[in-house]
Amino acid sequence: MAAAPTTPAAADVASVPELSGFAKFATVTAVMLAMMLEMLDMTVVNVAMPHMMGSLGATSDQIIWVLTSYMVSSAVVMPLTGYLSGKLGRRRLLLGAITGFMIASAACGAAQTLSELVVFRLIQGACGATLAPLSQAVMMTIFSRKNRGSAMGIWGLGMMVVPVLGPTLGGFLTDALNWRWVFYVNVPLGTIALLLSSVYVPDVPAKPTRTDFVGLVLLIIAIGSLQLTLDLGNSHDWFSSSLIQALAASAALAGVSFVYHCWDRPGAIVNLSVYKDVNFTSSSVLVVSFAIGMFGIMTLLPLMLGSIMHYPAEVVGEVMAPRGLTMGVFMMVIGRYVGRFDPRGMMFVGALILAGGTFVYALFPAEISPGWIAIPGILQGIGMSLFFIPSAMLAYETLPRHQMEGATGLYALTRTIGASTGIAVIGLMLARRSEYHWQVLGQRVTAHSPTVQTWLSARGLTIDDPAAGASLVGAVMRQAQLLAFGDMFVFVTLIVILLAPLVIFLRRTKRIETPTAPAE
Repeated sequence: MAAAPTTPAAADVASVPELSGFAKFATVTAVMLAMMLEMLDMTVVNVAMPHMMGSLGATSDQIIWVLTSYMVSSAVVMPLTGYLSGKLGRRRLLLGAITGFMIASAACGAAQTLSELVVFRLIQGACGATLAPLSQAVMMTIFSRKNRGSAMGIWGLGMMVVPVLGPTLGGFLTDALNWRWVFYVNVPLGTIALLLSSVYVPDVPAKPTRTDFVGLVLLIIAIGSLQLTLDLGNSHDWFSSSLIQALAASAALAGVSFVYHCWDRPGAIVNLSVYKDVNFTSSSVLVVSFAIGMFGIMTLLPLMLGSIMHYPAEVVGEVMAPRGLTMGVFMMVIGRYVGRFDPRGMMFVGALILAGGTFVYALFPAEISPGWIAIPGILQGIGMSLFFIPSAMLAYETLPRHQMEGATGLYALTRTIGASTGIAVIGLMLARRSEYHWQVLGQRVTAHSPTVQTWLSARGLTIDDPAAGASLVGAVMRQAQLLAFGDMFVFVTLIVILLAPLVIFLRRTKRIETPTAPAE
């Protein structure tokens, strides 16, 4: 009987080793640890920055480069995952990235000046940039298609929950030891990931690859300029600054040139042909919405709880914890059962739940108990889980496996740029809306207003009391900021709702996976 012809899809699958038992467990543990290292460092450093300022003699404007340097180098290298994996081989790239990340982390912890810390953070971001895309590519290839939901549930657990828990861990390490341990903690975790990866992670060997230097330079300029624009825009008053104008123009010009240069070009530094895939492109647009919503909430809520509702830091952590715990539980449950339902319907329902949980925050008054704050967070955790796992599956549903590393790198970049854009836009809009509400409310506060007189009387004050003016200004400012936060929660809600219908463009295939060949 003649053998069935080998299709490209079948050849792709056949090149991937079938893992089972302890080998699969060790591989999952290795890549999850590697990915969690990179995701953790996005948020764990934030709470330690005030301590760094005192230790290194830095100002608030200078210390922000500890975050910016990491984000810029990470964003530049992330889309190069496919190229680097082809050039070096998957396992060699993974081992090199983990090693470089560990060394850079140790150097960050030992830094004696701000300049040293920024340089080492640049190296750390560049080394860590490929860890999340590589981990997702490995998970997508060592699990069969029918078990891919479980794989994305496990992967999503680290991707979504670790950044939420990062500030809590950072605060503990900083208080119990000192700020340097937010970097030193990466060394033992990285060592475990390195040892397991060197033994168990299946390799995809390197292949002869020419380096597209023109595309590489354009990519560095485009992504680097864009990330700097987003990171520095708020502190430089956006386009009133010549620096931001120059960065934005550089990003636009280099970005257009990069797309023109790389589109349909054999041997391009980044394979942009993956965007011809409807699933991948639609999922990329959706993940921007998701990133804006998730990171917008993570930015807005702590600010509102601390500055408007005056919750202590430990209470803020307790209020936000239910979201992370809910996500952790639902990631595992949804990943196990996602194959029994239409993932597009799950994404749509998840977007609506996420939008509903976010909108509730816009209705809260300034005085409210922590328990009521936690309830919408639980809804958001459910919605994020329902949305994230199916979207991560469907993004690669119709892509051949040999494009997986390149696609995961671009997908991760999309998520990063979406998060940076969301944080930057929300920061700008929050300041503008606070000013707007301040002006509107200020016009209503007059000495003869019955409402003002009643408010002062309740506090034992009169309009002639010297303390009355300061009290009124503080109250109006607080209310203006609360209304501005409410506007931002409505804004995030609308983004999620308006982009949710894009799930109709996603499609599922009935591709049957052939048995896999053993690893060479």
